[in-house]
Amino acid sequence: MKILLLGKGVANNGCERLLKKHNIDYDYLEKNEVQISDYDLIVKSPGIPLDDIVFTKIKGKVITDIELAYRLEKPNLIGVTGSNGKTTVVTMLEHVLKSKYNTIACGNIGYSICDALVDHPNMDFYIVELSSFQLEGVTSVDFMISCILNISLCHIDHHKSFDSYIESKLNICKYQGYNHYFVYNAKEPYFAGIRKKTNAKCIDFSYHSTIHRIYFLNGYIYKGAKKIYRVRKNANKLTIENILACLTIASVLNVDIKSVAKKIRTYKKEKYRLEEIRKCIFNDAKSTNCASTECALESLRNVILICGGYDRSIEINLSKVARDNIEIVLCYGQTKQLVKNYFEKYSIPVLIFDKLKDAVLFALKIKKENTILYSPMFASFDQYKSYIERGLEFEKLINNYYEK
Repeated sequence: MKILLLGKGVANNGCERLLKKHNIDYDYLEKNEVQISDYDLIVKSPGIPLDDIVFTKIKGKVITDIELAYRLEKPNLIGVTGSNGKTTVVTMLEHVLKSKYNTIACGNIGYSICDALVDHPNMDFYIVELSSFQLEGVTSVDFMISCILNISLCHIDHHKSFDSYIESKLNICKYQGYNHYFVYNAKEPYFAGIRKKTNAKCIDFSYHSTIHRIYFLNGYIYKGAKKIYRVRKNANKLTIENILACLTIASVLNVDIKSVAKKIRTYKKEKYRLEEIRKCIFNDAKSTNCASTECALESLRNVILICGGYDRSIEINLSKVARDNIEIVLCYGQTKQLVKNYFEKYSIPVLIFDKLKDAVLFALKIKKENTILYSPMFASFDQYKSYIERGLEFEKLINNYYEK
């Protein structure tokens, strides 16, 4: 079998290790290095779109790392995807399940599924964060449990249409067997006919309705008629939905739900996801779309919003509740004019800056009793290599200001 690993990076580095473990020959090349035209399998780096010109020059079945991992080892997989909250739910699941099962969090969190299979063989479950880029290469993966947290408008630059983006997400449940489970958010209209698209047992959770297995009502999360978790005051909707998803998956695995709820209390949220780094100063650098920024805004008041980033041709759309909590917007980066045009339609003051540093220093000068929220709403790639890099810069700017 001739296998090409196309595009170098974390995912395909893991694939290389797994292929070596199985003594399978392969080529590992960047797009401009490809010379042979025919392969049985082409394992593309997730960031390479399916309509890339390179695929007019080479032939072979195109897959991604999760498909290769499944074909070679058939591991027990819990797959989690969604526009927002993936990392939180994957790491939270690892935290609450490890007292009963041998589990490892991996995937799009920066530790590939193939690396995990090499480093941690024979785990009970591999809890995998999956992007739409990875899922578009899935053609046979049967997850024991799959989960879609939510779907919002993003990554259109890669998928070319919203319908294509949704279809890539739905690949997570498309190939599941009858004895496996698909967990999803009941609020999403895109799941109306989902039971026709998967053989898995479908279980939904809800922030709005009480007719589901796990649901939220008046400050508590319930399983059936029983209160199982008291939600902290001021918890935003996305945080609550992440907990709902985690509890629903745990209930499928027949883990004691009350012990899971207790473990969630000790879970530490990941860096740069609505992290309060000083009083009334929040670092939400992980925000890469409108939905995540909207959740942050809806949980805060009197906000000085700092945002902007890489232009993926996405229109801004925030709820009235979110907009009403904004005092002023300070924008920077490639999307600054797009941001300015949007907020001025709603008579919200907007100032434009070239760099994050300039916006932050201005925000600190006018802060008074307001809340500063850094929630970029766009990807980082116009000025930063990753959300971690911009999150770290924001944190340093704030700390340096107060230290001086």
